[in-house]
Amino acid sequence: MANYTVNSSDTMNMNSDAQNLPIIQPKENELMNLTHAVVEWKRLQGELSELRAAMGERRKKMKALEEIILRIMKNHNIGALDLKNSGGRVLYKKKKAKSGLGGKNLQELMVQFFNSQERATEVMKYIEEHREIVTREGLAYIDA
Repeated sequence: MANYTVNSSDTMNMNSDAQNLPIIQPKENELMNLTHAVVEWKRLQGELSELRAAMGERRKKMKALEEIILRIMKNHNIGALDLKNSGGRVLYKKKKAKSGLGGKNLQELMVQFFNSQERATEVMKYIEEHREIVTREGLAYIDA
């Protein structure tokens, strides 16, 4: 596999890695497309980072407001609020959900089921050793 370096001046240098694999020389137009694609990808990655940060701030504000609204509605036994401006309603809802099946929770449930720490550990070890391994490909940007 070959490593490519994209400079800020939109030129590309090709260095082969230590595996001595045959290098397929890309066509000139492929190199230009790759250069432009990498520059655009990096720009979009920066924009997404900024948008994620803004979304995080808004989620925090929404969560704080939701806690205030829920507390008031619960304390005053209000089931629904009619909104005059939008014509919508805000409902107070309760729902029950099952907890996740993370490793720690799964281990505790198995200990309860088998009445044996050893048996639960054995089953957890089997599950971990026989889980399907999935390979995902992607890009990562590292500041120099």
